[in-house]
Amino acid sequence: MTQKTRPKTDLKNTAPIAIQAWIAWSIVTFFYAFQYVLRVFPSIMIDDIRLKYALDAQQFGDFSGAYYLGYAIMHIPVGLLLDHKSPRWIVALSMGLCSIGILPLFLSDSWELAVAGRFLLGAGSSTAILGVFKIIRLNFPTNKTGTMLGFSVMVGLIGAIYGGGPVQDLVSILGWQQVLYGFTIFGFILAFITLFFIPKRTKPRESTATGSIAKDLRIAFKTPYVLSTAFLAALMVGPNEGFADVWGTPFFTHVYNFPKEIASYLPSLIFFGMGFGAPFLAYIGDRTNAHKKIVKFSALIMGVLFVFLLKGNVSLTGSKISLFVIGIFCAYQVLVMHINGMRVEAKYSGIVTAITNMIIMSFGYVFHHFIGRTVNDSWAGEVIDNVRIYPMEAYTNGLMIIPAGLFLAFIGFYGEEIHARLKKQRRS
Repeated sequence: MTQKTRPKTDLKNTAPIAIQAWIAWSIVTFFYAFQYVLRVFPSIMIDDIRLKYALDAQQFGDFSGAYYLGYAIMHIPVGLLLDHKSPRWIVALSMGLCSIGILPLFLSDSWELAVAGRFLLGAGSSTAILGVFKIIRLNFPTNKTGTMLGFSVMVGLIGAIYGGGPVQDLVSILGWQQVLYGFTIFGFILAFITLFFIPKRTKPRESTATGSIAKDLRIAFKTPYVLSTAFLAALMVGPNEGFADVWGTPFFTHVYNFPKEIASYLPSLIFFGMGFGAPFLAYIGDRTNAHKKIVKFSALIMGVLFVFLLKGNVSLTGSKISLFVIGIFCAYQVLVMHINGMRVEAKYSGIVTAITNMIIMSFGYVFHHFIGRTVNDSWAGEVIDNVRIYPMEAYTNGLMIIPAGLFLAFIGFYGEEIHARLKKQRRS
């Protein structure tokens, strides 16, 4: 008679979580929320920044979009550094980089330095979400990874929400340059806290299963539909990285004539909706195994709602509901990461998701540039207090780029499905 062997217990899943792990998670999660505030503050200070540097709308769009260039360019290098070096040094240096990126706005009159600072701010911010992933993977049981990530995303989106109305109140009380000065000091303090409280990494792991980064990159780029899905998903990023970040506040101020306090708060409802949408869409996708269909129809629903907002005279209540629903479907990015990650072996999923996120985030610059360019082309020559004043139609025309990208993505995902079906039929 043979004795049955008991399945081995995953000691990592049963071991208690050290207090240092909770502290490390709290710090990087707070950084994730703080970088959201730094990401959206130009929407609050748009008139002040334009006045200081005598900017037109296109120049301001390029300034805002420089964040995403820095974010996208540094995404993969930061991921590799986090795999090879102690996270505390990478996270701390990135926090310091964010603070340095703010300095030119209140210490210099150089427009070039302001754009460079915005680029550095994006580069430093790229570490936030990657640092959250790394800290959770190194310090928490595998069966709690999803829960901890969910909490981190929720806290981060709270930062995005409070980057609107409350920051506007601070600007009204203290002035925009004093607020930025406070952000800078806080960033440096957070960097020093990180160095002291995030524990050293005792068992460094290699960045990939094979030890060959070049091979992993080749697999990521050659896997069918990885790049096409990433670029189609990037076309859908306008509501989040174009409208909610910057252009939503001036749109509601000049087109809907809402008071600035309300106009600065409304775009944050997109982030609020994302907080609900991330777990909701992921749950529906897992239950139905229809991740691709959810992403595709997210593009259609957001496109229709944006046309509704841009072309219709929507009430304040209708605007709030529309923005919240748009925010729910902005969480499609979580599903896109899942779709592309499942197209390769598990050992290659990290580099694939990094490339996917890099492509998606880089389109933030594309949207900001073309929105600003279209708005600026509609200028009729009006100037008040050395600031260009744009007609209502300028903002509407510029923001129509967002639903155009959404509808194009919807059609593109249909084309991808048809191509995959035909390819499968040819093989059979």
